[in-house]
Amino acid sequence: LYRIILELLAHILLIAITVVMVKKTSGLDDHSSGQHALYAILGLFLCVGESLLVCHSWWLGDFISENRLNLLHMVLGMVGLWLGLVGIFAKSIFKSKIHEPHFNSKHGLCGLLGFLLIAGAVASGFALVCFTHLALHVIHRLMGLCGFVLLSCSQWFALNLGFARREWNSWKIKWLRISTLAATISVVSYEFLCLCRDIVHLLPKSWFKAIGLKIDRLHN
Repeated sequence: LYRIILELLAHILLIAITVVMVKKTSGLDDHSSGQHALYAILGLFLCVGESLLVCHSWWLGDFISENRLNLLHMVLGMVGLWLGLVGIFAKSIFKSKIHEPHFNSKHGLCGLLGFLLIAGAVASGFALVCFTHLALHVIHRLMGLCGFVLLSCSQWFALNLGFARREWNSWKIKWLRISTLAATISVVSYEFLCLCRDIVHLLPKSWFKAIGLKIDRLHN
């Protein structure tokens, strides 16, 4: 029940925040900030967050096979990475024209580090298609998880910038921050629970047998 509530809450918050941001950024005259925010929220927040959720979804598994769930997970990850790259590239070009660095702020630094971690997760995901290894699997999952956390932090810091203050009042910014925090906690908690479960399943059975023998000896 706890996992079901977490997943539903995460889906709802991810979609709700994305809808609010897209509605605001799609009609802006400020093309550089608007495009950057649009591509970033779609790719690096919604797609990345959903890619973490769908792979272990309790309800999608009843309609879609495991292979198709993994394929959906991969597609969301690649689309998120591509959209994020477009958003970062668009903003970087604008910043370079006015000779202003983009990655010296908390927002920019967290966004860049998160993007690189997601890129690493996608690359390690392709490697997992060829062969399965516990260490690689854990690295892949942790890179995706940490990448999403950093990207969520980047969005949190973005709500302190002039763009957000121009477009929303303080009350709406406050609720966007709370929603972003709640979405991050929901996604991370759900993925962490699934990661712990999967690690247990991937561990060699001999380890558990060895532990069982030790426990039996202690009881004796």
